Amino acid sequence: MTGFSRRPIAVLVCCLFAGAQGSHAALGGLPAARPGVADSIATIEAAPLRVERKLAVAARQKSSRKLAAAGSIIPVLTPPNKDVPLFLTADSMEGQTDELAVAEGNVELRKAELLLQSDKLTYRPLDDEVEATGQVRLAQNGMEVEADHLKMKLTEQLGFADKARYSVTREVDSKLYEENRTVVTVTSVNGANSGAPMMLNVPNVYGLPVDSPAPREMTGSGTAERIDFHGENHMRLSQGTFSTCKPASPDWYLKAERIDLDYDSNYGRADDTSLWFKGVPLFYAPKAWFPISTDRRSGMLSPSFKQSTKTGFDLTAPFYWNIAPNYDATFYPRYMSKRGTQLGIETRYMNEGVESDVRTEYMGNDSSERRRRYAYALRHQQQFGDGFAAALNWNGVSDDNYWEDMSSRLLQTSQVQLERRATLSYVPSPWLQSSLQVLRYQTLQPDPDNPIARPYFLEPQLNLLGYRPNLGGFDFTLVGQYSRFTHEDRQSKDTGDRLVLYPQISFPVISAALQVTPKLGLHMSSYAIDRATLNGGGTDRISRVLPTFSLDSTVVFEREGRLLDQDYVQTLEPRLYYVYIPYKKQGDIPVFDTGLSDFNFAQVFSENRYSGYDRINDAHQLTAALTTRILDAQTGAEQFKAMLGQRYYFAKQRVTLPGETSRQDNFSNLIASVTGLVAPKTYAEATWEYNYDDRTSDRFSAGVRYQPDYGKVLSASYRYTRDPLTNKSIVDQVDFAGQWPLAPQWYAVGRFNYSLRDSQALETIGGLEYNAGCWAVRGVVQRLTATSGSPNTTFFLQLELQDFTSIGSNPLSLLRRSIPGYGKTNELSSDRSLISNQ
Repeated sequence: MTGFSRRPIAVLVCCLFAGAQGSHAALGGLPAARPGVADSIATIEAAPLRVERKLAVAARQKSSRKLAAAGSIIPVLTPPNKDVPLFLTADSMEGQTDELAVAEGNVELRKAELLLQSDKLTYRPLDDEVEATGQVRLAQNGMEVEADHLKMKLTEQLGFADKARYSVTREVDSKLYEENRTVVTVTSVNGANSGAPMMLNVPNVYGLPVDSPAPREMTGSGTAERIDFHGENHMRLSQGTFSTCKPASPDWYLKAERIDLDYDSNYGRADDTSLWFKGVPLFYAPKAWFPISTDRRSGMLSPSFKQSTKTGFDLTAPFYWNIAPNYDATFYPRYMSKRGTQLGIETRYMNEGVESDVRTEYMGNDSSERRRRYAYALRHQQQFGDGFAAALNWNGVSDDNYWEDMSSRLLQTSQVQLERRATLSYVPSPWLQSSLQVLRYQTLQPDPDNPIARPYFLEPQLNLLGYRPNLGGFDFTLVGQYSRFTHEDRQSKDTGDRLVLYPQISFPVISAALQVTPKLGLHMSSYAIDRATLNGGGTDRISRVLPTFSLDSTVVFEREGRLLDQDYVQTLEPRLYYVYIPYKKQGDIPVFDTGLSDFNFAQVFSENRYSGYDRINDAHQLTAALTTRILDAQTGAEQFKAMLGQRYYFAKQRVTLPGETSRQDNFSNLIASVTGLVAPKTYAEATWEYNYDDRTSDRFSAGVRYQPDYGKVLSASYRYTRDPLTNKSIVDQVDFAGQWPLAPQWYAVGRFNYSLRDSQALETIGGLEYNAGCWAVRGVVQRLTATSGSPNTTFFLQLELQDFTSIGSNPLSLLRRSIPGYGKTNELSSDRSLISNQ
């Protein structure tokens, strides 16, 4: 069963606290011997005045042993009636065979994965017991213990060590580029304030370090007056400490009267405990629990706090409840000094074919607004079997300004359409898909001076798609749709039913370098329209039948070459796409869900320039495009691509949307696109749409991202868009972002998103991080301009104790979604320098 990603960090009694996070790792082999001791167990070379004995010790059978190292260990299986050999070497040795062995001077004992070294050692084979004194070192599968005195039953791993120092090393997965979870699904009316930077996701084929590096090692270490061993995977520390810093002089550590480390349950427990940082106690708790792996456990999550202009001092102290392996809940008590107390709850459920996530936020009384406020988001997906499935995505907030007042995310503060969709689908075969959905929106009006148009609802919509390829060389497609459109404003908005049937047949002709596909279709639609009160009321019935024809042809030329000592293949791909659709008067048909599609390389090779079925354009046109690619000759990976395209019209445009200016030209705007590597570790992309009539650009965007290594990235981009209906600029922005080391252990992060049209900064982020290896501190300031009202400034300050806990406000999700290629520098491999290209 698939597990959840969330895990608790600690449980406290009478105090807030947070604990360690870990991960499993594979067995790394036998521990290294001390200098001067041969690596091979079976072939230890005899040294002067040294004695070596091989003692045959009967092993106790266990079917699947988990040894005392953290992480996933390859179990050692001992076949029945087979002895596990024990090797004992020392400068001198005496005793009775199979009863007693006393070894002194550079003593070393090896048995399976266990290595024990000391000045003096007494071994009793019948009791399977060993006692060691003087510079004792025990090593086994990533665990090391150094002590003045140790006594242990080897097979059962029962015993104790006095005046001990310990360390447990394991591998954990780095998470430099985590995916960002979206709590509420929203629909944006335009991209002017989307907040999403360009080049956030770059395809892996371009070679930037966008994937996480290899797993890294994590070591938990400390000291104890006494360590009691209770089996292979359980240690109890008396008057002990725990830290993930270097054992010699840890910058921080957990100190307690008793610490239990249980690697079977992957959890730790501490009694009478305090947390120390740089010699200063941060807090005390009578009891604390903390995970030492990624397993989920009920308990307190890391509390976070921040300072915001609109919320004041903002403190959240989450509590996690691990109800079942496939069911959990997280509670988010949140205190805002300017508004009051809010409670958030998120529950998640997973099972075979089922995934559900419900989140709610509720504030009984906002002291600033003097009203209750809430938000909710429900996402559910379920597979019923036999081709049936269902999905639910339902979102809402209490008022128009909820996101602006409560959120520090530009992606949320700029959203105005909250989706509410329920879908039932049925796929009986690969050739047939069907779905039934209900779709509504909650439309927010954060700025009364600029009202947002409310969209139509679908109550319901039935979709049918049939596709049967290569039937006698022909491909057959059938698109069917029934929609019932309703609207909140019945006074001025027409409503009604729409039925669409669109059968199509094509005959692809494909060869090694040429592909030609002619296609015929018949678009049939019928409307039953309930006119609005202001439009006279009554019911109108409108039918529309339009034949369609298209011819798509592509030729691919290739040539080989060599540049900068690298073999490459260059392609040249001309493409012609012809479409014919006769004119049909459509001005009486309301516009329910149809808009003008963006003119780009995806749309230029489509039959209809409109999205939706309320308008089917008249077309007698030819699209010509040219594409060239540069491919790696060895791997076939694309290194560079450039495209140029234009549409030519053989007839004037007659079908339009209300308010749309009819096209009079014989050709469209020119569009161009370039993507690829322009230098080592440097990715660039640019798109351009040029308007011949106005001799200006309708759309232009360009960006470059330089990322030589993890934690080192700079990006810059510019975006411009002009509304084709109003001929006014709707987007004119520059965006700079980066993460870069300033000096060893120091790095800076920032983003500056500025609207040239509005002469204001949409989002400004600046911050520093100091990385000390086992701990890091981050300070970030964000200034966010919402759709209305005054800007909101938020301060983040976080102290992260590596693989244990974090204290303060967490800016990581903000940095990951705002800075392309951002990575946590304290999760880089310790042998990689941030200020070196090596």
